[in-house]
Amino acid sequence: MRPSWLMMLPLVACTGEEGKEGDTADTGEEDTAGGGGELDNWSASGTGDAYFADGEEDNSLFTLAMSRATEPREGEAYYGFVSAADGVLVPVGEIGVNGEDVDHSFDIGENAIIAGYSHFEAWANATGEAGEGDAVWLGDVDPTIFTVIQEMLIASSATPDGQGSLRALESHTEFLVEQAAGAASAGLTDEEVGSLCEMIGNALEDPAVDSDDDGDVETFTNVMAVQGTDDGYGYVELIFDDLGEANDVVDPNDPIHANIEQAYDGVQFTEFWAERAASDAHRGASVGGDSALRRLEDVAEQLSWTLVGNDIDEDGVLEYDTEGGLDYSVDQVSQMAQLPIEAAR
Repeated sequence: MRPSWLMMLPLVACTGEEGKEGDTADTGEEDTAGGGGELDNWSASGTGDAYFADGEEDNSLFTLAMSRATEPREGEAYYGFVSAADGVLVPVGEIGVNGEDVDHSFDIGENAIIAGYSHFEAWANATGEAGEGDAVWLGDVDPTIFTVIQEMLIASSATPDGQGSLRALESHTEFLVEQAAGAASAGLTDEEVGSLCEMIGNALEDPAVDSDDDGDVETFTNVMAVQGTDDGYGYVELIFDDLGEANDVVDPNDPIHANIEQAYDGVQFTEFWAERAASDAHRGASVGGDSALRRLEDVAEQLSWTLVGNDIDEDGVLEYDTEGGLDYSVDQVSQMAQLPIEAAR
């Protein structure tokens, strides 16, 4: 069932024909820096967005896409920097312009969301230093959304180990894939296989049940289930609550609403396959033996799909709104911490 807040998401129109940011008229002023009395017609222009995708570390890959950008003067280049509240600038590399487009990425080697990098600036010069030459582009993360993003990607008091809700679900699912995939080679007895099936099933759905009928409800310690059934509560419900909070704090016309809905799609895909994996795990617990091991192989495959997606219609293309997994949701939530980029004034 789709949360009630999702039903009320506004339709955000993208016209693509708004005024060219940063375009300015030729002032006819003399270029005293260049000498020779030549006129300097250069001016900063361009619009776009930046965010930190997963790279060498979680949220370490600075990713910038822009259009209508002016190329730098001859002999100069554009250099980008990000910073947190302390104002210390961290370089994100030399930024090239292809025609009027920018498609730039740079791995900073640390988690930018943890570091709190919420400001971007770029400078045009020949030295690569910030503060020299001309300011070109600026951008800042909306502070009203940053706290919710951190609760999903960094830290949350609502998860067993304190991870952000989305990262915690990712880690939990990877653990279950490991357990299910390794069962066949672990030399387990039939009884142990049945117990493992029950534990995996109970780690997928809350409330827990005694699916092998041995009188004990077996679970992994200190875990939250992937999803709740009936009155149960799991990671899926927690993430939907976090996305609902994000929806509430963002301006109704903010394009971030599209990222919120797409992040929801990836978690809903996880919910779909987790439900089927839980059913297979509990069936394995009830039958035992080689049949249970085959069920666990199916569980491992299904849960791997929740992580990276599954080309269900086998058309060779992963349709992220219906076939994308947690990787897609993580990327969409990361994009919610976007820095809208405009030409410096």
